[in-house]
Amino acid sequence: MHRRWNIVAAILVTALLIQIPVVLNADLGWLLTADEKILEGRRLGVDLFEANPPLSVYMYMPAVMLARITGLAPEFIVIVLVIIEMVGALFIIDRAAAAAKLGAGERDVSTWSLALLLAILPGAVFGQREHIAVIALTPFVAITALRWRGLDPGRSATFAGLGAGLAMSIKPFFTLVVGLPIILGVVRQRSLKPLFTSEACTAAIVVISYGVVAVAVFPDYVFTYAPMVAEVYLPIRREFSSLIPIPIAVISASIVFLRLVAPKHFKMWGDATPWLAAAVGGAATFLLQGKGWPYQAFGLCLFAIAAPLLHFCTKTMRASVVVAGLAVVVAMGVYLSLPAPGFPPLAQRVQALVKHPRLLTITDHIALGEPLVRQIDGIWVGSSGGQYLAAGAILLREQSAQGEREKLDSIINFDRRQLLADLRNGRPDVILVDTRLLSTFRFDWLAWANSEPEVQTELSRYREVENIGRVRIFVDQSVLDR
Repeated sequence: MHRRWNIVAAILVTALLIQIPVVLNADLGWLLTADEKILEGRRLGVDLFEANPPLSVYMYMPAVMLARITGLAPEFIVIVLVIIEMVGALFIIDRAAAAAKLGAGERDVSTWSLALLLAILPGAVFGQREHIAVIALTPFVAITALRWRGLDPGRSATFAGLGAGLAMSIKPFFTLVVGLPIILGVVRQRSLKPLFTSEACTAAIVVISYGVVAVAVFPDYVFTYAPMVAEVYLPIRREFSSLIPIPIAVISASIVFLRLVAPKHFKMWGDATPWLAAAVGGAATFLLQGKGWPYQAFGLCLFAIAAPLLHFCTKTMRASVVVAGLAVVVAMGVYLSLPAPGFPPLAQRVQALVKHPRLLTITDHIALGEPLVRQIDGIWVGSSGGQYLAAGAILLREQSAQGEREKLDSIINFDRRQLLADLRNGRPDVILVDTRLLSTFRFDWLAWANSEPEVQTELSRYREVENIGRVRIFVDQSVLDR
């Protein structure tokens, strides 16, 4: 047992050292900034806006609060808290395995394999919502796999249900990862019992409770902002034909390697089936979100790798299979860490113009302002990460009927009014203006902003000083005159 956890500790320390210089990505940077604004008095759904449900913002609040208490960087605290979450997930899985009376060898393989997948595979995805949600989901899938084998996971099942409920509250799409293994259990047993296990009931209670709290505490988000997100942000998606190759490739590789390394588990009701079902659920979440961003495939990749990895038979292992398997895992890791559509490096140039500026962007992509504002120790003055609602409405407007266009115009005007408020209240020193719509189409965001006379009046105080790649840099004239 000591050896088991010593190796886990070594894996997690390695992940800590790897992540310290790389963990800060656009999504994490924005959510940390949003939490800092909330602590300064902003209200989510009223004068601070985020497309994802409230838990996506507040889940990082402990890191921000601990950073203020300790003086440590919140990014570092995020790494530590995520590693603590991993330890909790691995402990739940191991306690369930002990209750099921699995042998020490099988428990070792399970713990070490999942530690590697949760800590090392994420790469640049580390600390993002999907990563945290998949860590929380993994004990649920592991316990479902134990029940599949007719084993009793004991009291740990309730804690696994808490994690699954948390994951579905972070992103409702993860209901598919939870649901597909349960549905297969119902079909296999020809009974509804898998729907009423302690972990399934606990997960349902957590999700329902979260929904009640969200409605009670964040009514402006639920009834005003979320409908706009559903109207114009969720429908923006890539072509299905461009999305489907990744799930097909990953699931196919998982099945092939399962056949090669664990022949006895390669059958419809084999022990690896719950893990494969979770991978298919991860594929469905990737396709339904439709954005095609690599990090949204993390659940798909992790569970697809886990299916053969947790069930391999050493007697059938060949060196060529091991090498090929490692190559596939590395390829998945590289894919997950692919950068967002490219903005040029701006930190040095912005700092040369204004030290620690008050910063605002006019764009539909948060990667223009984040993590830049944190890297240059600036002050974010925007009420959201970008004008993504306006971007979706602009794109949909071209293919909509007249009645629909009026609704879309109101959403576009909402984003423009927020921009006006940010200009007036935030008084930014530097404004970065994008020249792309959804990182695909050329679009004049400055002309879009100036179409409102009051916004144009505010922007008239700024002078364009440089154009770098797709980004135009504007600086307050009074700052330049100093």
